[in-house]
Amino acid sequence: MKFLIRKLMRTIVKNWVQFFSVLLMVFLSVLFYTGLEGTWHGMSQSINQYVRNSNLATAWIQTTGITNHEFKRIQKLPLVSLASKSSEISTKARLNNQTRYVNLATATDNKLSRPDLIGSKKINSRTTGIYLNKEFADANHLKKGDTLKFHYQNKTIVLPVIGMIRSPEKMYYTGSSDYLSPQKQNYGYGIVSSQTLAHKFGYKGLPTKVTLKSKKNFKVESQVRQILGAKYITMSTRKSDPEIATAISRVSQIKDLSVLFATIFILLSILAMYTTIKRLIDSQQRDIAVLRALGYSKRALLFYYSLYGLSIGIVGTLLGWLGSPILSNFVLASQKQMFSLPNWQVSYTLNSIWIALLVIIICTFSAMWASRGQSGQSPAEALKGKPGKKSQKVFLETWKRLWNKLSIGRRWAWRDSLGDPVRLAMGIVGVVGGLALIMTGFGTKDSMSYQVKNTFGHEFTYNRQLDLNEQNTDKLNQQLVHKTKGQALSVISASVNPHGKFDRPLTVIDRGQYVHLTTTTGKKIHNGGIYVTQGLANTMKVKPGDYIRVTPSLTTKAKKIIVKGILRSSATQGLYLTRLTWDQWKLRFRPNEILIGKKKIPHRILTSPAISKVVSISDQRNNAQKMVDNLSSIFLLIQVFGIILAVVILYNLGSLSFTERSRNYATFRILGFQKSEIRSLTTSENLSTTILGLCIGVPFGFWFLAKYVTTFSTDQIIYYPVLNPFGLVAAILITTISSLSTILLVGRRLRELNMIAATKGVE
Repeated sequence: MKFLIRKLMRTIVKNWVQFFSVLLMVFLSVLFYTGLEGTWHGMSQSINQYVRNSNLATAWIQTTGITNHEFKRIQKLPLVSLASKSSEISTKARLNNQTRYVNLATATDNKLSRPDLIGSKKINSRTTGIYLNKEFADANHLKKGDTLKFHYQNKTIVLPVIGMIRSPEKMYYTGSSDYLSPQKQNYGYGIVSSQTLAHKFGYKGLPTKVTLKSKKNFKVESQVRQILGAKYITMSTRKSDPEIATAISRVSQIKDLSVLFATIFILLSILAMYTTIKRLIDSQQRDIAVLRALGYSKRALLFYYSLYGLSIGIVGTLLGWLGSPILSNFVLASQKQMFSLPNWQVSYTLNSIWIALLVIIICTFSAMWASRGQSGQSPAEALKGKPGKKSQKVFLETWKRLWNKLSIGRRWAWRDSLGDPVRLAMGIVGVVGGLALIMTGFGTKDSMSYQVKNTFGHEFTYNRQLDLNEQNTDKLNQQLVHKTKGQALSVISASVNPHGKFDRPLTVIDRGQYVHLTTTTGKKIHNGGIYVTQGLANTMKVKPGDYIRVTPSLTTKAKKIIVKGILRSSATQGLYLTRLTWDQWKLRFRPNEILIGKKKIPHRILTSPAISKVVSISDQRNNAQKMVDNLSSIFLLIQVFGIILAVVILYNLGSLSFTERSRNYATFRILGFQKSEIRSLTTSENLSTTILGLCIGVPFGFWFLAKYVTTFSTDQIIYYPVLNPFGLVAAILITTISSLSTILLVGRRLRELNMIAATKGVE
């Protein structure tokens, strides 16, 4: 056995190029599962620990104001274990001559959703000052002891920064539903005392937010609606609140990615190991004969060749484990820019060990399977070498006219290729897999970028969005719409049945020219029904013509209305209807947004207290693109792996094909064929395999892309598969070049071919 071990080591060193492809596949299998697992499991652990330590609430209720009596009734609900109430206001702050937006909330009893205090032990609910969120403070170079000037309802208030916090309710804080990714410098939040809110800001209203720890939130929502009546605005949960749900869904996205990569590269490991051992055995017929003559049994040789898979599997696994922390920290660093957590860690599970063992076992059995036929030969049979394969008729020969026009060499090429369907299928699989992965790398980014451009440039074509002050009168809002010549929208929340899961955005659209949403059949929004975005329609399992029950916020009236169309929109998933349809419900239309074009609006209007915020569509587009750019490193990895897949697999197959055909190539040379003619035969065969693989790979690639982009979709936003022509052409060219690179291999090995050794039989 020691002799076989030494022979194994010498063979691996001598043929390291052949084994490198297997080692690479094993390395990548372990690297990307374990590396990405370290990221998603570490994030999951950090989030779960944050949730436990802060006692994060399970539901949040927004209301116009809740009395003590109503709050006590909610506390006594059977499904509610804990409840707290607070007041919230939106303010403006001036920093570096720029307007910033800060949401202020009053301190609670600290039983639910306890904030993470930085440099303090607990919140002093009686002091005059603000506990400011750390990300906003760092982005604006603020520190403890600095003062901040706030503007609220024609008042200017100066407060000292008395501490820094992170809120578990704001892991992914964008500051506004107008943006898809965090705006750390422009949007912040803070905690102040009730006395500060009342005396400094002059807030005299009732608490507007109720925080709950409850079970069966769907039932709690209906009970809370009955208690609050028309004062109920909306209820969100951990699954529906984007500031929490986005962090949780990102864990699932990275987890799905790790499983995808592991599956692909494990399959490639099987293919690479099988072809490598098959090629090795074909080149070691004399060695096998000598070993059999020396008395080594079939079982011993089978074990010997299995050791190749075992040794390569172990080395590749160890290298993958060593590289995993680097990948884990690399991906984790990209997520730190988007999420706010007190603790970031890399964490692994036992699954990484099981995956590694699975890869090793697969490599071992692949090597054993490839060697099972040759290792049992007698010495005489092994010395004869592998017999030439007898050509068989193929279906092309039934087309006499076409077949007779082919040269002898090309007839042989077609017979040999079509006569080995396994090898042909493996070549096609290599092309299809590589093309699909490269298309996915380009297409995922194209799909997400398309969503950004389509939402902020096609579905909505305004130049700026004016957010209106909640205190405005209807008359004032009408005057603003008239003066700006804009399009008014009322965006509220609504409970939807059946299967709505949680409150959804309901947008009432007034007449105008800046909203261009269309249905899946290409129709615009019209009067006489409600329109449901495609993602929500899939969740609710509704189609045009169905009836749904909608209960808007600030009313107790539930409306049964027909679904007039399904909107193909990537934007926030919700409901849309026209103002005329809304008026038919006999409900008050209260706009909270005005969309305006490029027309110049007087500065006094834009800066008036009636307008709480001005948002440009270019800022929204750039902000959304940041979220896409945050995932660019992952998209690049997919593209690189697709190229590696195509090159390695097709190189292996080309090398195996040459080994199996070396006798045929030598025979052609003896018969007078030039090297260029033989290379031409392999080129035509390779082109045929590539073209067939591309024909299958393009539709498969689009199908795979469509399935893959759904992993990035959430309950708030969905993505449609898009691949730009440039990406498609680039993917095809990369795959084709990778496939045709095997021609260089054939040319190099033809020059080194020993025709005597290749054609002789018994030694």
